[in-house]
Amino acid sequence: MVEQTVQTGDDGAVDHHGEILPPLSKSASRIDVEKIESKRRTGNKAGDHPGVAWFYHMMRGLCRLAVNQQFRTIEITGQENISEDAGILTVGWHTNGLIDPSTIFVTQPKMLVFGGRHDLITRAVIGPIASLSGAQPVLRQAELARGGASSEAGARINGKTMLTLAECIAHGHGTALFPEGTSHEDSKMRRLRTGPVRSVIAANSIAHEKGLPEPHLLPVGLHYRTSWYFRTDAWFEYGKPIPLDGAIHPPEDRARLMAGEWVEAPAERVNQLRDEVRSRLAPMTPDASTWDEHRCWHLLGHLQALAQGDKLTSWRQEVLAARKARDQIREGDQNLDTHQQAADKIAKRLHATGLDGRSLDLQGLRVPRISERLAIIPALILAIISAPLTLVGSGLMILMGKIMGDRTDEGLDARTTYHLLASMLGPLLIWPLPIIGIACAFWICLPEFRVWTPLLALSLPLLFHISNKLALSAWDFYVIARDATRIARLRKHPEAKSIDEEITNLLAALK
Repeated sequence: MVEQTVQTGDDGAVDHHGEILPPLSKSASRIDVEKIESKRRTGNKAGDHPGVAWFYHMMRGLCRLAVNQQFRTIEITGQENISEDAGILTVGWHTNGLIDPSTIFVTQPKMLVFGGRHDLITRAVIGPIASLSGAQPVLRQAELARGGASSEAGARINGKTMLTLAECIAHGHGTALFPEGTSHEDSKMRRLRTGPVRSVIAANSIAHEKGLPEPHLLPVGLHYRTSWYFRTDAWFEYGKPIPLDGAIHPPEDRARLMAGEWVEAPAERVNQLRDEVRSRLAPMTPDASTWDEHRCWHLLGHLQALAQGDKLTSWRQEVLAARKARDQIREGDQNLDTHQQAADKIAKRLHATGLDGRSLDLQGLRVPRISERLAIIPALILAIISAPLTLVGSGLMILMGKIMGDRTDEGLDARTTYHLLASMLGPLLIWPLPIIGIACAFWICLPEFRVWTPLLALSLPLLFHISNKLALSAWDFYVIARDATRIARLRKHPEAKSIDEEITNLLAALK
């Protein structure tokens, strides 16, 4: 079949519910059914992981390295909810492109099988990597409704993907799917698709027939301070599993599943489970009408903590405090609701300056600490120390990640995808170039030390890594100093006095 190219951008296409379909990027708009089917890997037998084990573990190690570079702080909670024996389908909201599945990839011990957009396995560089890692292609309604492939091809490709995922989950592997069906920049979840719950119901039916442990449907809250920023803060919140009691096919359909045929589960049970997923996931997201409203709740969370003589010291604490403020307002807390407008005004003013509730204390805008002002000194020292090796070893991958992230047509939520890919694939694809160049220069220019050339070549990856860590620390110190400067400037602004007065009034009201 010849490659089909369909409309990109905002074309007003709608699904069968009449809802606007997400716009397609250039990559997603190119659909070659034969290529999709030929690039898909399958296990040797039903339930086997379709990836190459050694390659999968190597990529998970590189991905873990990249994720640690992507975030300034990372906190993970609820990992005790990840079963050692039962298969797991992890579901979360989707606002950060490939970062979202990557965080699950590196925080779960199981071998995961991912289902993703069709071009995940057909793109030039990432395609072979995703395929060897076992990723399975999906043709979404966003492609099918625009004529990218026939309904028969879509049913065939998606049915095989769903059955592969179900078999792997039933046999104890894990997977992560995002039921919104697309990554986005919204402050609340979009309508959920049924694909993930259909897969886990099929997995439960297969496990039931084979006497295997019942799979777990595991919600995860993916919390980023600003998802499209490099070196932002992250908290990954694994929730309690959603029970699958009774979520199995009738006996005759289970027999067809066992024979390798994809069979849809009863629609009523699918919709019930989808709605349960939404009810469990929504509280683990901002669930705000706008990002301004979300920032207002965060400010109220900070102020409530200050009013009680406490201070929020981690991103997780900030998320929980904002969640508490949101829930109190929705439950009818008149005091918070009355002062929400004033808090919203302050939150917008702080955000316009690049600040948030961390810049406040009991007097209003806090005085920056001396250590924060002087953070520019270690930033400069570390930058100077790390610059030579960082620029030589990683300069090209930093430049590529920056340019591709800024030029992507897939929205802000895809920006960090390219930062991650550059960090993850750089050691594999880019580092060999400077290593070979430096080793050759050493061999030619220092003939008396040629015996040390292999040791130099072997030590350079470690030196590049250490240099990158120093460069990241330099950036973190710079951000501390930059934020201190922003606070100091705002304190000198004519609005500072009114902000202090508003904060004082809010603190008095919240005590």
